[in-house]
Amino acid sequence: MSEAANATCANDAYAIGSTLSPDVIEPPTDCVSYSAADKESIQAETITRTGPTGDLQTGVSITYMNGDACILTGGPTSFKINSWCNPDIAASDTIYSYIALGDQCNPYVEIESSIGGCDLISNSPIWAYLDKAEPYFGIVGIVVGFIVCFYGLKLLKPCLFLGGLLSCMAAGLLFCYLIYASSIDDFTSTFYYFLGGGFVIGVIVGWLLARFVKVGAAVLAGWGGFCLGIILNEAFLFRFEYKWVFWASIIVCIIGAALLTFKLFELSIVLSTAFLGAYLMVRGVSCYAGHYYNEFTMVKLLQAGAFDQIDPFYWCYVGGFVIFGGIGIFIQWKYRPQEKKTHPYHS
Repeated sequence: MSEAANATCANDAYAIGSTLSPDVIEPPTDCVSYSAADKESIQAETITRTGPTGDLQTGVSITYMNGDACILTGGPTSFKINSWCNPDIAASDTIYSYIALGDQCNPYVEIESSIGGCDLISNSPIWAYLDKAEPYFGIVGIVVGFIVCFYGLKLLKPCLFLGGLLSCMAAGLLFCYLIYASSIDDFTSTFYYFLGGGFVIGVIVGWLLARFVKVGAAVLAGWGGFCLGIILNEAFLFRFEYKWVFWASIIVCIIGAALLTFKLFELSIVLSTAFLGAYLMVRGVSCYAGHYYNEFTMVKLLQAGAFDQIDPFYWCYVGGFVIFGGIGIFIQWKYRPQEKKTHPYHS
């Protein structure tokens, strides 16, 4: 976007401006830079206005400043883009103002849509604090993910313990966010209290799930179903552009995988641990390689149709989910423990 603003031809810019001011002199044929090369000359801020229905409408304004001297005033030129949030307007129906407003030296345009001015990126403090611990989570994710993905069935009880631990830690963070995230000033200490509390309770619950294998297997399979639902959404379900499709698919995968353990125990464990392990491995790698969005941010971007804003390297992670999950299923099923069958005369 900055290149577009920095290399707008004066011929076009002044022609647009002439619809607002009749005393425009003949524009030059060279191009005008609307901002300097330094990043400080590009500023962003939140903006508000009264919408068409009388409600408060929010947005984001990007201003390019300290450009070339304006031929009318001699002062620096600037260019502004006001992007207003309207969740009822699909990305494909974005409203653009093709005629620049303002004056010849400081024109601006306006955009109104469900992307751009709307909050697509999650700024939840949960993600911020988890990001700080990425170097530690990364190595744990890679090592644990490898073991779960390729040896989940053979190491069933340790995996059941892991399922209980993850469930309690996730529940602790969710409870912390829902209850306290917007109501306390010192969120940092509270975050780590709940994370630590979830870990302690998770150790106890994990031990119980490893002891009661049937129940533990259902919980572990539920985590595998969650990861499968994430993969399905990031692969193709996002094209429906409905939030309820995301949540419905996640819930169906969780419940379906959990129920499958009571009918096809071994197959369910293989599928769930393969996908859970693949997810942990890939997420572990992303802690060091970067180019990854947390899942809920990704869903918002995809549902809004903001495909061009997605880092191309992100799709390598999606491919990694599928590849490692498939390899894990193949290896675990091929080398699963076989029941020993003896000849009736040897019994």
